[in-house]
Amino acid sequence: MKRTLPFIAPIKDSTQSAIQRDLYEKSIDLYGEEKYVEAFHTLLDHLNPEFRTKFGNSEGTEFHLPHGSIVVNVRIDEEMMYINADFLNLPEKGRVAMLRQVTDMNINQLLLPRFTKEGNRLKMEFHCLLSETHPHKIVTILQNICRVGDKYDDEFCTKFGATRCYEPKITPYPPEIVDRIYKDIQTLVQTALDAVKEYNDQRRYGYSWNIIDTAFYQISYFAQPQGQLANDLSKAVDDMDEELPIAELVMKGMAYLQKLLATPKEKIAEDLYFVDTLVSIKGPSSLQNVQENMKDVYEEATAAMQRKDYERAAVRICYKFYEAYFYNDMQDDLNAIFVKALREAADHPMEEAADILWNALDKVMDGEIESDEDEGFFSGAMENPMAQQMMEQAAATANAMQQKMAEAMSGNEIQELQQKMVEAMNRGDMAEYMRLAGELQQKMMSGLFNN
Repeated sequence: MKRTLPFIAPIKDSTQSAIQRDLYEKSIDLYGEEKYVEAFHTLLDHLNPEFRTKFGNSEGTEFHLPHGSIVVNVRIDEEMMYINADFLNLPEKGRVAMLRQVTDMNINQLLLPRFTKEGNRLKMEFHCLLSETHPHKIVTILQNICRVGDKYDDEFCTKFGATRCYEPKITPYPPEIVDRIYKDIQTLVQTALDAVKEYNDQRRYGYSWNIIDTAFYQISYFAQPQGQLANDLSKAVDDMDEELPIAELVMKGMAYLQKLLATPKEKIAEDLYFVDTLVSIKGPSSLQNVQENMKDVYEEATAAMQRKDYERAAVRICYKFYEAYFYNDMQDDLNAIFVKALREAADHPMEEAADILWNALDKVMDGEIESDEDEGFFSGAMENPMAQQMMEQAAATANAMQQKMAEAMSGNEIQELQQKMVEAMNRGDMAEYMRLAGELQQKMMSGLFNN
């Protein structure tokens, strides 16, 4: 591969998160003052400043909050808060297989909410006392419901023939934008496949792996798809981290790119639209988080530049920049640095591109931007697939134990442990997550939680 991949401008220039950190802190303060309803109102304003008045009643006690193809309903009375969201209608055929997977999701995907069945309708539900509606807990519940609904509704409709309880109000991309995105996908995918073939012929499968993953990230970056296309890209990224020989991973990645290349424009257009979202599936970026996640590649690229291995430096930095967009709503100051470098380095010889990209990365690592204090995360972005698998296993174990202990533990104990585990999971701290899971197991075995 003699030149870098092309740069394709995204449909929206700004990728910055809409959340307002100061309102989150204010919400916590209001909760501490036992102003529970006001705390929730402020929390909603923190997530999306328009949603509280746009989708709530005049009393501020009932809300119907759209998120993609689901609606999250929140009702508040004098003592309780009730949260639920219709998920899907069960199909006539395949319902047993679907319910089996839903049962597994109750343990391994949902945290505090639970799937319930009303006739042929599946819902996600949670309720608690107003005095137990700490903002961190409620925002975690809302994120959990939205992300599960967003990820699995299209998949279950496709896989099992389930039907939606609610048709989302969408705004399709204009035809000219759809045309541009389709052409850009064709161009990028073909360029990536040509580069991968060249690397495969040289048995440089590590480079092939990086190019394929970068292509997945880049399509997500510029097309910003919804629905099944977004799910397929996410699964393709996950599949590239499976515990398989790298040559086999490359073949799987190529197969998906070839499938995408052959997908008609009309099919791709089905998932190109704007829709209301309560919470982003990504985390808000922060300078510290980006620096931590780019540290290893920075060291690797710096060493490569010193030995004049410009190809390695350019490929790895380009991969890492696009990965950052895949997992984060990138703040405007970092976005400006990344876009400038990616645009200037695009379709350039490796030596020129490496110099541009490395200088941009060096600037970020030196902190030569205005820092913010929002905490982001690279959920699922661990470089080590084995570590990712271990965290997933730990999560499954912890959730299974949670069910067994629910009757024996008090509500406060469950919430405290879950809050710590969610925080560790969100920041990608596998060591802390596994430590908490181990502590939970030890206490369970020793009977410290028994009545």
